[in-house]
Amino acid sequence: MTDYVLVGGGAFAREIHDWFAPGLPEGDRFVGYLDDGDRPMAAFGRDLPQLGDTRAYALAPNQRLVMAVAGPAGKVALAGRLGGPDAFATLLHPRAWVSASARLGRGVVVGPFADVSADSRAGDLVTINAHSGLGHDASLGDFVTLSGYVDLTGGVTVGPRSFFGSGARVLPRLSIGADCTVGAGAVVVRGCEDGVTLYAAPARRL
Repeated sequence: MTDYVLVGGGAFAREIHDWFAPGLPEGDRFVGYLDDGDRPMAAFGRDLPQLGDTRAYALAPNQRLVMAVAGPAGKVALAGRLGGPDAFATLLHPRAWVSASARLGRGVVVGPFADVSADSRAGDLVTINAHSGLGHDASLGDFVTLSGYVDLTGGVTVGPRSFFGSGARVLPRLSIGADCTVGAGAVVVRGCEDGVTLYAAPARRL
């Protein structure tokens, strides 16, 4: 039996709870969440207590953390504070399609109707939100976040800690650097180096 503890108490935590709680194996459950602020999930009808903050929480032997923060910088900081990627569970929604040849790191969350295609790779603490697609032979570095409806086509490579807004699309075989931000609805037609912000269609630099 596994007790899951959400890291984060915001809207994304509520989404993850609602995606996965109904389909957990018998005996597994969400037991609460950690948050450094005061954002009671009970106000939104979730019967989950705030167990503490992320600075002073001791994980019980049967507990696993679930990353419920979308921002890559926040994920990096929280993972370092809470014991690294090994402390985090990987959750794959039963309505996602994940190829048997895909390789997933530790603490990955794959939402409903996502598509993780043949021979693709996602590093540690990657978030692949609902309806997003990771094409064949594509690769995501650690701590990358794909918001909903993102389409990374075949052979795309993405460096660590990059973030893709809702509906972004990257053409095949392009390379996106580390620490990049691709805005909602952007269509990336040329690769970019580290630290670049892209927006619009076709995408251009901010």
